[in-house]
Amino acid sequence: MAEFESVLTEVTLSTGGMGGILTCPTRLQVQPGQYLLGYAPELNEPRTTALFPVAIQPGALRLAAPLPQTWAAGMPLLVRGPLGRGFTLPAQARRVALAALNGSAERLTPLMTTALAQGAAVVLFSGSPPASVSDEVEILPLEQLPEAPAWADYLALELTPTQAGNWRKLLAIRPTQPCPCSGEALIITDMPCGGLAECGVCAVETRLGWRLACKDGPVFPLSELEAR
Repeated sequence: MAEFESVLTEVTLSTGGMGGILTCPTRLQVQPGQYLLGYAPELNEPRTTALFPVAIQPGALRLAAPLPQTWAAGMPLLVRGPLGRGFTLPAQARRVALAALNGSAERLTPLMTTALAQGAAVVLFSGSPPASVSDEVEILPLEQLPEAPAWADYLALELTPTQAGNWRKLLAIRPTQPCPCSGEALIITDMPCGGLAECGVCAVETRLGWRLACKDGPVFPLSELEAR
């Protein structure tokens, strides 16, 4: 983990709001599902913002929406990261299903790229897919999400903390029924301290007790998110 000075060189608009392009160290590596924390010193903001890369290029990161509407192109930023636990895609996965229940799935884009690179067939369940999705990805409506566990050997979801304990209901899997595939969930919640203060704002209830999305996640195995 490191802190670096950056510039928001460009802002973009999508169905999820304002995204952007950020300068970064050339060798920066961010795993799918990990995040960075950004702060605009000239605005004297009261809190930092979690930034999820959509794509990494030499010296630049394309960021998922939404970014703060107070940010503008050319604005200097202080950035810390990468932070947290990302996705662990099995090397042997050949059928990968992804679904974002609350947005355009931009934050899942790096995982799609990784899955395609290892030769997997990829299906995205989304009501509003991002424009950056590869033509190799099959897009299906969210209503068909309960079909995913029987087809996939790996499933990745993007959920809120409230949805996390109900993932079985979302997939139409009975409480006593084993999930047919391995799976993980990216929990979307405020993570203002990035694990430094353990402020508890991002607490997620799991089978192992309360965990912090900022450092124990934001990606969790579905098996840990079982309702107790």
